[in-house]
Amino acid sequence: MTDFLMKPKIDFAFKEIMMNEQARIGFLSAVLGLDPADIRETKILNTNL
Repeated sequence: MTDFLMKPKIDFAFKEIMMNEQARIGFLSAVLGLDPADIRETKILNTNL
C-alpha cells in the first residue's frame, strides 16, 4: 500500500474514491455482505456545509 498518493483513510481521498460508482458499489457490497448485482442504485448526498 505504499504506492498510494494519499491514504484512503483521509476524508478527501475517501470522498474522491466514492465518486466512482463501481467503487461505491464494491465498497457497499463488501461492508454489507451483499452481492454487487443486488445493489441497483447508489446516491451521494451533499455533505458540504
